[in-house]
Amino acid sequence: MSPLRNLPPLTLMGLLLAGFPAQAGERPQLFPTRDVDIIYDVTRPQEPKYRERVRWLASEGLERIDGADKSSTIFNRNAREITLISPASRTYRKLEGTQGRPPVPEAGESLRRGSEVVIAGLRCVDWSWTDDVVTHTVCATEDGVLLRHVADGQTIRQAHSVTYAQQRPDLFQVPPDYAPALAPEGGTGD
Repeated sequence: MSPLRNLPPLTLMGLLLAGFPAQAGERPQLFPTRDVDIIYDVTRPQEPKYRERVRWLASEGLERIDGADKSSTIFNRNAREITLISPASRTYRKLEGTQGRPPVPEAGESLRRGSEVVIAGLRCVDWSWTDDVVTHTVCATEDGVLLRHVADGQTIRQAHSVTYAQQRPDLFQVPPDYAPALAPEGGTGD
């Protein structure tokens, strides 16, 4: 017998409308578990809205972001490496670290489960946490596709379309005819 059966009807309705709180240890999947191609509408303060294409080669932990400025960024989660690719100069630069993409809570950080909504035709659940002074809410599908990111009440990124399809591995590599870019301190970017 379900413990919900014994709740007063108004309490039960409140839980259904607000979304159940996260169970102890419940954590959402925040990285896609299968290959996907997502088009986002991105809004930054004091800037016009733009479109961004994000593709995931899930089995390799690789994410490629093609920005409005025609440059690309590849995040390699396994190697903890970021590669910046500039088609205009046919150069690339490798950096260590994977912070910031997508926003994820620190290990052990308390998450609050919110409501379930539909974005770009897919169901997702809102998950919120606060790091330092910023409250983040991401809406993630069960298989880890982030459909929306809200920071302090402002929508930063929201999926416009989502296509599940196998991704070509070469999209996540530096083109063979690109050269290392010079780092600001004079060294090469690789």
